[in-house]
Amino acid sequence: MNENLVSPGRAIHEHALGKPDEVVLVCACADGRDVSLTRREFDEWTNRVAHLLLARGVGVGDFVAIVLPNCLEHIVATFGVFKAGGAPMPIAYRMPAAERDELQAMANAKAIFSDIEELAGITRAAMAELNEWPATPPPDVIPQPYKAVASGGSTGRPKLIIATAAFAYPDRQNPTATLLRLLANDMMYSPGPFYHNAPFLFTLVNLYIGGRALINERFDAARALELIEKYRPEVLNLVPTHMQRMLREPDIARRDLSSVRMLWHLAAPCPAWAKEGFIELLGPERVWELWGATEMTGITTISGSEWLTHRGSVGRCPATEIRILDENRKELPPGEVGEIFTRFGAAPPGYAYLGSKPLPMTDDHFASVGDMGYVDEEGYMYLCDRRVDLIITGGANVFPAEVEEVISSHPGVRDVAVVGLKDDDLGRRVYAVIEPRDMAACPAVMELDALCRQRLAGYKVPRGYEFIAQLPRNDAGKIRRLDLRKERDGE
Repeated sequence: MNENLVSPGRAIHEHALGKPDEVVLVCACADGRDVSLTRREFDEWTNRVAHLLLARGVGVGDFVAIVLPNCLEHIVATFGVFKAGGAPMPIAYRMPAAERDELQAMANAKAIFSDIEELAGITRAAMAELNEWPATPPPDVIPQPYKAVASGGSTGRPKLIIATAAFAYPDRQNPTATLLRLLANDMMYSPGPFYHNAPFLFTLVNLYIGGRALINERFDAARALELIEKYRPEVLNLVPTHMQRMLREPDIARRDLSSVRMLWHLAAPCPAWAKEGFIELLGPERVWELWGATEMTGITTISGSEWLTHRGSVGRCPATEIRILDENRKELPPGEVGEIFTRFGAAPPGYAYLGSKPLPMTDDHFASVGDMGYVDEEGYMYLCDRRVDLIITGGANVFPAEVEEVISSHPGVRDVAVVGLKDDDLGRRVYAVIEPRDMAACPAVMELDALCRQRLAGYKVPRGYEFIAQLPRNDAGKIRRLDLRKERDGE
């Protein structure tokens, strides 16, 4: 093995030797407790897990399912899998059994961590009783592939996205850490669920380079602000929903967020008002956005300062080439909307699918995840929406994200999804399904309609508004638009 290539197991052990008593991992539990591990405790626990897995036959190339909520054990299991050479496969613990079992069958999971009785896996209680297994490191090994993340995609059918690369880098110089400008010993607070790629990957990478992690069992905006003040994380990894809910907290302006050097947000279009709110709180140089996909087809980034001069853009990246193509795969000029095809590092994407055909790709390895958008003359990219979410109403194109941004700016709106419903005259009519902050005091429809008419072209204004207690989401936290549409269309 190349001595300069550092595996995740070796990295965690070396960090523990250097700072054995430093708290490396904190989890805010739903019951109000905070639990933590030192670097020595983390290293020894993951070693014991690895020895258990090795005894069960787990090795390089094997998938191990982790069907747990966010908790210390989730991260311990993950690095135990790495130390055995396997690939962790995080699955939402509340996923319907049929979908969960289909994913496990696809991957032929060699072992399972879960408290769900029917899975007969390694439970959290069992993980607490591993004293029969050595606390010393097993033989060093490099995992490849190194993770598998579940996705419903645009079809709703479950699939697994396999990261085919090896998890080992010279002197722990992880490229994701470099991209995110992470520093050794940074504490990252990533409150999203670990079955979603970004919070899972970013937390792993930060621990790998020597950082620390703050996680929560379940996100709550008020508790999140308290945790930031208490633990002083340098890096935040949020999605726009987190940002919107935190900004709705009445005392956010009085909260001490001065420890935050960088806020990274991604995973969905961010309403301008939410972006502006955090720029005002933290300063533009601390607010960063990343566009990318689990398949690693390309990446763009943009700072708050750049965004203020390129409003609405998700940025650019020297390592990512961008082509905007029409339906005939003809390249479009700057300013024209088409399907976004990207190529990262002039190479094919580093992924494989189980349960789905590959992404659409050109002959020279530009791939598309289905996003629509355009680039300006300076090469900055702008998203419109996913192709599958596009609403064609009376022959005109409506991108739901644009309408959702306007409606979400109303203080009485917690979240919103805009869908196209069947219409005999228009083909599809624009329809807004709204999750209010308080079902007992929903915003007035006349107010929402006036807001939309003030800021949108007439054909983009919803022709119907509906309030529901909670929008349905898939296990990646994304709104199930297809379900909303089918239910209302009677399909």
